[in-house]
Amino acid sequence: MLTALVVTLLAALGLTAPPAAYGQGSANGTDGGRPATAADQTLTWTAGNDIDRYLTAPAEAVAGPATIVFENSEATGNTTGMPHTLTFDTSDPSRYNADVDLNILANPADDNGGRHTAEVTLTPGTYRYYCTIPGHGAMQGTLVVTDPGGGEDTTAPETSHEISGQQDSDGAYIGGATVALSATDPGSGVEKIEYALDGGEFAEYAAPVAVDAVGEHRLVYRAVDRAGNVSAEKAVEFTVVAPPEEDTTAPETS
Repeated sequence: MLTALVVTLLAALGLTAPPAAYGQGSANGTDGGRPATAADQTLTWTAGNDIDRYLTAPAEAVAGPATIVFENSEATGNTTGMPHTLTFDTSDPSRYNADVDLNILANPADDNGGRHTAEVTLTPGTYRYYCTIPGHGAMQGTLVVTDPGGGEDTTAPETSHEISGQQDSDGAYIGGATVALSATDPGSGVEKIEYALDGGEFAEYAAPVAVDAVGEHRLVYRAVDRAGNVSAEKAVEFTVVAPPEEDTTAPETS
């Protein structure tokens, strides 16, 4: 009845009702066929003809429910019909939050006119977002999510390691060993992981550390979160032995 009254009043004034809102998309960009649930915040990304940047993107948010809006339409400057995606990176939980599976494909000619929404729940830390369309790799950035209570993060990250390689009967690694490091921080998020091998200087960890020098080794590691908290140092010790020498002698026969 209220809707009918509004329409009647608008007609009497010579005005028209505003167009209906675009459909609410799910996390993969499809139409969910239902109204969006209310969220505490709305975060909007826009794209256009550029393939090296999102035209607008949020830099910060607070933990909790959020409405994600991704618009790649004529209204945002897309005059070529080029598709873009808004995808959250979940491939490296040691560096970025991986608890939101968001992958929205949008273009001006789709059923939503290039405007899609999704309801998500964000947790404290850092999310990395990017466009998955080939050639659009420069379209990326990070979203830092803080505790809505504004409490200071005083807790250091949790760290762990995993070592792999072929071992002999004594537990030594034949020909080499690889050490993978990881860290988690539910507060401000992990800023970096550092390691030092055999008493050397600490270096920032970027990929599993391969060690093939024969002998005993000790790798020390730690992590730092975005609030500056440093974890306690941990160490992993292991031994690398040379692989068996190649047999170049033929058998003796009789």
